[in-house]
Amino acid sequence: MRSTSKTPGVLRGYVLPALLLFALPLFGLWFAGHAQDRFDTRVLEAIEPQILRDKSLSETERQDALAFFRSASASEACLGTNEELANFRANLGEACSDAVQFGWMYRLSLGLVVLGVFSTLIALLCGLAAFISRSFQYGSFVVGWNVLRVASAFQVAGQGGLATWLSFWVTALWFQRYSPKLIIVIGLLAAVGVGMVVIAIFKRPSMDFEVEAEVLEESAAPEFWAQVRQLCEHLRTPPPNNILVGIDANFFVTESDIRAGGKTLSGRTLFVSVSLLRLLERGEAEAVLAHEMGHLLGGDTGHGKRLAPKLAHFSDYLGALYEGGMTRPVYYFMVAYRGLFELSLGKSRRASELAADRLAAEVTSGREVARSLVKVGAYANFRERVEADLFGRNEQQQSVAIARRVAHGFAAYAQSEAVQDDLQGAVTPHPFDTHPPLAMRLENVGVTLKPDDMAQTLLEPVESSWVEAFLEAEAIEARLWGAYEARFSEAHDMALAYRYRPSNDEERQHVEKHFPPLEFAAKEEGHEVRLDFAEVSCAQWEEPVRLGQVKNATTAERMFKKYLDLQLEGAGMFKGKRSICLSKLEEGDAFVNAFGNYLGRHRAMEEYQARSSEAA
Repeated sequence: MRSTSKTPGVLRGYVLPALLLFALPLFGLWFAGHAQDRFDTRVLEAIEPQILRDKSLSETERQDALAFFRSASASEACLGTNEELANFRANLGEACSDAVQFGWMYRLSLGLVVLGVFSTLIALLCGLAAFISRSFQYGSFVVGWNVLRVASAFQVAGQGGLATWLSFWVTALWFQRYSPKLIIVIGLLAAVGVGMVVIAIFKRPSMDFEVEAEVLEESAAPEFWAQVRQLCEHLRTPPPNNILVGIDANFFVTESDIRAGGKTLSGRTLFVSVSLLRLLERGEAEAVLAHEMGHLLGGDTGHGKRLAPKLAHFSDYLGALYEGGMTRPVYYFMVAYRGLFELSLGKSRRASELAADRLAAEVTSGREVARSLVKVGAYANFRERVEADLFGRNEQQQSVAIARRVAHGFAAYAQSEAVQDDLQGAVTPHPFDTHPPLAMRLENVGVTLKPDDMAQTLLEPVESSWVEAFLEAEAIEARLWGAYEARFSEAHDMALAYRYRPSNDEERQHVEKHFPPLEFAAKEEGHEVRLDFAEVSCAQWEEPVRLGQVKNATTAERMFKKYLDLQLEGAGMFKGKRSICLSKLEEGDAFVNAFGNYLGRHRAMEEYQARSSEAA
């Protein structure tokens, strides 16, 4: 049974990671204050013995001097402009430079904390405003996105600078030493993070939306085009400019540009699944079409078209924050805001789906809508089951024949308990909308269907389908299924290469088809390297190293030469280390890339085999 409590998941998945935004600034705030206190203490410890040893001072003057330096801290003298402390400040001289640094880093840390609080308030206000209405949703996201991307850029720059400063002072203050390499590495990471974020802010997102489909010209299905126009006329909304036919388990409509068959289509585009149309009576298909046209009438597609570029830009920006390394705390904060916005987006989309269902019921009937929902949901779930079963198999398939398996097995599935389990929580798959559960949608159109009614709906033969109105339906379907099944077979074939720990010649040949034995020539004899799916060997080594032995693999430069260092499992620091001088290979970079791929395959295989053993 699925848990209905989402609070722990939201807390762990979004809220707690978002709080990492404050981790470094708060540490910087504390450390700068701590460093100032240490500075004040050291100065006072140096001054007090001098006052106590000064015989020219009377006891009263000595006590007055001690009271003065105990009440006026060195950092206060360095950072202030008080004339009474001018002599104190002058006597401190260059020592004040440290206190000035601590003061500036304290202000920077405090500024980052304040900026974080401000960003949190903006995220909450904009996120909550998105629940008010669709217009508020768009406006709040535009405001939130524009404000937060600038604020997050300042956070990245500020935290990068703070991290670089801390990389020196933490070790210098606590251990009286510092590491130039550490400072350089942190500084470079910070600079890379800032650069990636700045580029992402101004980079134009890719808006290519491509589907595997063919354009349905009006001459190829005049009756169907006429029916779509009639529905649009009834709904008083302009008809689609384009109709696409495919084999995906859904129908959808969009106003965004879409690529299909090497063409870019603009305007209103309707996608229909020829595979699903075969399951639907004409009236049921018309209910689906009326539902999709309802999205056009209700402005759902227009709203999506306006919002899509900004969501795409946000996604690219999140990618840059994630890849930036040191920018991860800012990434988690922005992900939390995106999650809050997605909640409002899901709420409005579910409302739009229910409204489109009601509109379709008015145009056709609640019964037609209900039957179409059951058929589409059942087909989508069964096809997913078939594909998951095929992809999960550990033997090569001569022919995946997904279309045939779905067609031949659907009747048995319709009579099984599995179909009821699937439909209880079924949501119709859709690339643009979050659909409500089937039970809610049926209630919304005033129809009650018992499990037996659903089974009967799925088993009844289709008397008249709109596929009959397509002149080349079979040819289109054959081409699309052929291309899809070929891609599926290729993906499954590659997956097997990542799963096999070869136990026979057939499995070994399959792995070697994708990960063949490789030889990398050396610039001088005696340094050649060989690599296969199981091990790596170097002419200088006494024996090969199995990939399963490799704990870590890193590149490093020593004496102006580049090396690949392998740390082996279950061995000491020195005995368990192997190195390959990449500079002595003719194609050192190619070897590193190949080694990474082969090691990745081996680890994926080990993980898969471990999961399989646990499940057995």
